Amino acid sequence: MAIKTTTFCLLAGLLLTLPAHGWEIGEFKNGMSRAEVEQALQTWSFDKILPVGNDGLFAYDLPNSPAGRRFLFSFCNGKLVSFDQEVEPAFRHFVVIASNYSNLYGNPLKVIPTTSVVANGEKNLLAMFWRKGSDYMGVKYVLYPAGEQLSMTWQVNNNCWQAPR
Repeated sequence: MAIKTTTFCLLAGLLLTLPAHGWEIGEFKNGMSRAEVEQALQTWSFDKILPVGNDGLFAYDLPNSPAGRRFLFSFCNGKLVSFDQEVEPAFRHFVVIASNYSNLYGNPLKVIPTTSVVANGEKNLLAMFWRKGSDYMGVKYVLYPAGEQLSMTWQVNNNCWQAPR
């Protein structure tokens, strides 16, 4: 009986000392309030910061800016639950990012291939997601009739929508 109690106490202690999972990208980490994200964004000097509905914030540079940054923050109940960062769109970059994530986290947890029709033609999406603890990391490649988009995403489970998406 003493061995079972000791084993239980050791396991409970180990679980209590494990670090809390949560992604952190630069100054941005899941669970931040919208005000904290807006405060952190002030140091980044984006050309524009716009609200996206009630639960989003889009920070970007104008097309003539050499930085070309585009960040999308999604909130649930006032807390940051998702961060998307666009990168230079190229299928080669998608392959490199997906390969790096596969080397780090194994096979993807979820793959989302979709095709749909938008106003100016066909839209094709290929998204792949990996999981580490409660975090989802992903890469999304979208091919539009007039261009392409590549973004990396970090998400956590929340009460507003099912992660990953």
